[in-house]
Amino acid sequence: MISRIQSLGLLAAIVVVYIISGFVDVMEVDAAQYASIAREMLERGEYLQVTNRHVDYLDKPPLLFWLSALSFKAFGISNFAFKLPSLLFAFLGIFSTYKLGKLLYTEQTGLLAALIFASCQAMFLITNDVRTDTILTGAIVFSIWNIAAFIKDGKGVSLLAASVGIAAGMLAKGPIGIMAPGLSLGAHFVLRREWKSIFKWQWIVMVLVVAVLISPMLWGLYQQFDAHPEKGVSGVRFFLWDQSFGRLTGDNPFVNSQKTPQPSAPLFFVHTVIWAFLPWSLFLILGLARQTKALFNARFLLSKNEEAITFGGFVLVFLGMSLSAYKLPHYIFIVFPLAAIITANYIQTTFSNLGNGRIQLGLFRFHGVVLILIWLALIALCTLSFPLHNPLLWIVIIALFGFFVFVWGGKIPQEKKLIVGTVVTMIAANFMMSAHFYPTLLSYQSNTYAGKFATENSIPAEQFVSYRIGGHALDYYSQRAVPWLSETSSVEQRIAQGHTWVFTNLEGKSELESAQLLADSVIVYKDYRVTMLRLSFFIPSEREEMLNEKFLLGFNQRTFPQSALR
Repeated sequence: MISRIQSLGLLAAIVVVYIISGFVDVMEVDAAQYASIAREMLERGEYLQVTNRHVDYLDKPPLLFWLSALSFKAFGISNFAFKLPSLLFAFLGIFSTYKLGKLLYTEQTGLLAALIFASCQAMFLITNDVRTDTILTGAIVFSIWNIAAFIKDGKGVSLLAASVGIAAGMLAKGPIGIMAPGLSLGAHFVLRREWKSIFKWQWIVMVLVVAVLISPMLWGLYQQFDAHPEKGVSGVRFFLWDQSFGRLTGDNPFVNSQKTPQPSAPLFFVHTVIWAFLPWSLFLILGLARQTKALFNARFLLSKNEEAITFGGFVLVFLGMSLSAYKLPHYIFIVFPLAAIITANYIQTTFSNLGNGRIQLGLFRFHGVVLILIWLALIALCTLSFPLHNPLLWIVIIALFGFFVFVWGGKIPQEKKLIVGTVVTMIAANFMMSAHFYPTLLSYQSNTYAGKFATENSIPAEQFVSYRIGGHALDYYSQRAVPWLSETSSVEQRIAQGHTWVFTNLEGKSELESAQLLADSVIVYKDYRVTMLRLSFFIPSEREEMLNEKFLLGFNQRTFPQSALR
């Protein structure tokens, strides 16, 4: 097993990759929308009532917006300021995974679980493309750890900390913030027949503390929606019921959405876990299989020395989410801290048992093939798909590959080779993603660059509009709610008032030209929906055919400095 210092060193390297991701542009649709809402919240100075483009917003609870708006206020509006609160919750989640693993098993299990959780692909994704689930994941594992600690030591501070974690989870994404810890600990109590633990009076105190902590949000929802019957929606009901349970009953507006039909597949989260928990997925599956077999053999009755927090929490939340009629991959990421502990326990028990020689060797070789495939994909991405020309980045990648070869071929225990080699591979892959691939990919998110153009050139709000298209990144990077016009007459009225910039697509440009609205300056952007990648996009010879053109048209701009044009 690797030492504590080695574990901390690898975790520090992972954190560096997270921080690099913090400077990458935000992606459409969700992250850009959330960043835009937070900026608008800061601009309005109203934190209890959430709006998006100055229209009532009800889809998500406000914690991400609160924290990002406060971060904007402290550090200015930037990519890193928006992502910083979520990064801090990611760090909290990693630390809480370590503490929970240590509490349930050993310190080595906790350290390995923290490494596994921090290095799975899902964590690299949600610390870059920030969603509410980043905060939710950290809050849930923090609350589970503290409830488990309270059960063990009975200290009120653990109960209070768990209450804060549950409240944060609910403020991030609704009732799932209390349901996930409840299912996890509930399974533990039932399988150990600890009926008295279910009816502890202290749980009432926890519920009261949580209610107090989420009351500002509930009051804001009441003021914004329930106090105005003419709006036809109850904000409080949406938060407490429709947002989570409504996905099962059909009350949620996203149920059976035709916009994203694929996620409704019952086994959607099976293949999601397989790719999102890479490169540890095989060990997780084997760990779950072993625990399932042990439960059957024990007739679902655990001893006082066994825990069901991780297995029960993972399985019950997984099944509950699989019943939802609307699913997206990041929904299931909240159980990955528990998955990491299950995986760490499996790796330790398998590789520390000398009687598992054949199993160890088979797993080691298979995992080695997985890591080699990751390295080959990394090399192909940097040479064939999106050639990397920065020599400093190449030096880092080559150095990491050399270290991987040194570790994998060295005379050290298989378990250490497996852990260190895997983590180094994921660090290299996602360092390249954050430092090279994502910046290159996001150069095709044209509304980001159009928005930056407006800000960098201090274009007044009344002189910047979009026609036929929009996008939250356009709002966020231009630091305004850009008018989305749909009629040529509306554009003509703007142009008649003076200098005007219009962001549009090829169809919109043709319509404006047909209406005799001819631009003095034309900036052309190559555009692609970066969150909907296809395999052919990675083939340079086919990529150009997949790109669309977007335009920033300048009217009455003959004196505009040409150096400002892209």
